[in-house]
Amino acid sequence: EDSVEFIIKKHNKLFEEFKKFGAKHIINVIPGNHDHALLYKPKYQEDLKKYNIHVETNQFFKREFKKGDKIFRVIGEHGNQVEPVCEFPDFNLPTDSSFSYHNYQILVKQLMKLGTPKKHPKWLAFLDNIDIELIPYWVFSKYFYYEFGPVLQLIAVPMLLMFSFLAVPYFIFDVFTHFYYPQFMSEIVLFLDTNPFCKVIAFILYFDMAIVLIVFIAAMMKGHFNARLREYGVHSLTDILLSRQNAYMQRAIAVVQGENPFNEKANLYITGHTHLAGAHHHKDTYYVDTGSWKQLMQRASARFSFPAVFVPYYALTYAEVGIDDDGNPYASLRERPKQFEPQLTILESLALKRNGYLKKPITHDTLIRKLQLDFLGKN
Repeated sequence: EDSVEFIIKKHNKLFEEFKKFGAKHIINVIPGNHDHALLYKPKYQEDLKKYNIHVETNQFFKREFKKGDKIFRVIGEHGNQVEPVCEFPDFNLPTDSSFSYHNYQILVKQLMKLGTPKKHPKWLAFLDNIDIELIPYWVFSKYFYYEFGPVLQLIAVPMLLMFSFLAVPYFIFDVFTHFYYPQFMSEIVLFLDTNPFCKVIAFILYFDMAIVLIVFIAAMMKGHFNARLREYGVHSLTDILLSRQNAYMQRAIAVVQGENPFNEKANLYITGHTHLAGAHHHKDTYYVDTGSWKQLMQRASARFSFPAVFVPYYALTYAEVGIDDDGNPYASLRERPKQFEPQLTILESLALKRNGYLKKPITHDTLIRKLQLDFLGKN
């Protein structure tokens, strides 16, 4: 199937707006690790050109702003070439040979085909939207809320509720009364020990406590394992994720200094590959990550010891670059509003803590951060 044609048909109103906007302004598309075929398939380029969208055949784009004899230059790229796991050996070759691309094609797309037309795990389609370190928690959450089924949920929900309210108090009470209890409590203890219903409840509560003990031991082992990894200089997943930002800062420094694959020098570097929107500044180096317009997931804590709930949301962030009214160059990260009501299961809605922790949707175009920049020099 023609991917570009399919996307245009599905989002026809958006592309009609592109057509109107592109009649007055330049719209360039920088191919990346998921759409590298735009670079070497003329049919895709022709389809987009009908809507005034031009595919950039270089790895980067360049913009210049001038004021008198002063110049302000911007260089941007998709950003996948910064990360070895996502880069193409030669950006201009007609190939889709990055590791991450094949991982997406082989793993994610194949997972999305699981099941039958009547029953398949639709939530797996968003696997590519989750940070690596959160994937195990996300899978467990979705499995609990979507795949358990009514019978298993009917068993699991009461157990979690009882654990939240009764397990620890009952455990303390049982240990205490095992060694000593006043005479006035003898009838209560006898009743709890002999009543069949109470014995079943007690068994479930102790089963809950056994699970907690196993989880506690597993957490201790995980902590010990991570400590040993650090001794051997192995980064945790969190450290690896945070190191991505450092990699892009290094690219930005190379852009400012003019020592980069583009052989160009600029005041500002723009990227968007990481999906983590931000406007960053370190000494004389500035860069903006435009983020992602894909559906994102926010991990939110849940009531009653239930698994965390992953709430979908959108962050329509974008970069704005120009010269302000005072004649100074700037780069700002902004976000546009989007009406979106996340679809949660009944159990997710009941478990979710609505305590202001969740990301609140914006109602108007919002400035997130503005960077004041300097001119590169004279023409």
